[in-house]
Amino acid sequence: MLKWIPRVLLLLVVLVIATVLFAMEPIAKWAIESEGSKAVGARVTVDSVDIKLYPTHVALNGLTVANPQEPMRNLLESERISADVDTKALLKQQVIADQVLLSGLQLYTERSTPGTLDGSMPPPKPEQEGSGMPSITLPDANAIMSEEQAIIQAEVNDIENGFKSLESKWQEKSKTLPKEETFNEFKQRWEALKKKNTLERLAGAKQLRDDIKDELKQFKGLNKELGADIDMAKSLTQRAAKLPSVQSQRIMSKYGIDQGTEGMLRFLVGDEATAMVQRGLTLYRETVGDLTSKEPEPTQPEASSELPVNILIREILIDGYQMVGEEKLAYSGEIRDVTDKQDYWNKPITMLLKGGVNNASQLQIDGIFDQRGDALKSAFNMALKQLALSGISLSQSPQLPLQLEKGLADINANFAVDGSDLSGSVKGLVNQAKLLVANASSENDTAQRLAKALESVSKLVMNLNVGGSVSDPIVKLKSNLDSIIGDVLGEELKGQLKEVEADVKTKIQSKYGDDLNRLQEKRELLADYQSLLGDREAALQAIMKELM
Repeated sequence: MLKWIPRVLLLLVVLVIATVLFAMEPIAKWAIESEGSKAVGARVTVDSVDIKLYPTHVALNGLTVANPQEPMRNLLESERISADVDTKALLKQQVIADQVLLSGLQLYTERSTPGTLDGSMPPPKPEQEGSGMPSITLPDANAIMSEEQAIIQAEVNDIENGFKSLESKWQEKSKTLPKEETFNEFKQRWEALKKKNTLERLAGAKQLRDDIKDELKQFKGLNKELGADIDMAKSLTQRAAKLPSVQSQRIMSKYGIDQGTEGMLRFLVGDEATAMVQRGLTLYRETVGDLTSKEPEPTQPEASSELPVNILIREILIDGYQMVGEEKLAYSGEIRDVTDKQDYWNKPITMLLKGGVNNASQLQIDGIFDQRGDALKSAFNMALKQLALSGISLSQSPQLPLQLEKGLADINANFAVDGSDLSGSVKGLVNQAKLLVANASSENDTAQRLAKALESVSKLVMNLNVGGSVSDPIVKLKSNLDSIIGDVLGEELKGQLKEVEADVKTKIQSKYGDDLNRLQEKRELLADYQSLLGDREAALQAIMKELM
């Protein structure tokens, strides 16, 4: 009977292995969706996972990653991601691969269900009451103040702390100045010397002069330092006086309403332009941005063969497409040297993609992501030439829905990130353009006039500039349409812009006026110390004069 035991054990082992292999793919699918969703803050789903052992090959089919900023859009989706990976490294939660294939990639696709973690629908955008102008809703001053209050308060606090620092500094320095007892001591020494013979008086007078000169030396430096600090106090006072004007102008610039009729396209397509920038930054943060985290390096035994990285991929081969209006823009290329520890290879991550419509060479994208220093430095460039556009929505305004019905576009984009600082621009030229304003509000005369003016445009020039930070970008948009829109809107809009800025300025003055007035009164904060310094120096000079 004992001879059956090995066979039974072998059968059990085979059953266990079969069960593990059968369950491995569902477990991997669950883990990817669960942990991925937590990491992104939005739904991550996979249609299926294929795993083969010896050598280990992993493939994700039908991956979608929802956009945490726009739950009804996907950040990205791909038909298949596959790679041969290092089995031992995978068990240690490391991804080590020579090559990863990423096929059927698409960005910013629409979803039929919300990508929120709980599956709830995002709240609808609040409807803005019409201002009598098509698709232009100037920001409410109260809402602006609520949004900007922390920044304004920080500026007030900074001015106040500047005064406190100066006052504290000179309170301490005044304690080191010669005191009344010192002057009396010098006078007593001189009176005593007067009673001595000539030789003793001369020798004593020389020593007394040297002692007084030592005391006077500090006044030269103190006077210079005090002069600089008096200028600083005046500067702080001026900052306090100008704060309402400076802050209101800053706010108008931030919200893109500081340009008068020169930036009017911002009101028509500003939401779409800002959303485009935000989508790109969200993709950046969720992919390359994650590589910026600086974790302590694990201590490795001297003889250890383990790689000190979590991700190490020689190249990612990419193919995909993007719908641009009614055109399918296909692309392919590669991302090289992907790792979370670039010091390991001592080279940055690089990207190069090319593509076009119907196999034409119209698109080139290149990028470099360098995290070998203390901060991640990135540069991204895109050139798109002679792309036929059709059916591009420029504005979703219910009063003035604006669409580029057709055109031939040249677009150049350049962005740079240094740590959290962001800068960039997009320059677009669309020739043979035809703008379509569908169903402009018949009840709004201004909308009707704008629709008629825009439909005569045959050339579209757009310049978008981005500044600020990765977490808080500032987007400005100008166009050759600005003058057309400005002519139609005329003085009516200029008056509204001035009213908003004046209202913001008034609210700043009302909320912070008392604090600002109090700070302006500190202009002569150091006057007492200046008088004290002058009196003490004059007293020493008077004694010195007697010794001459």
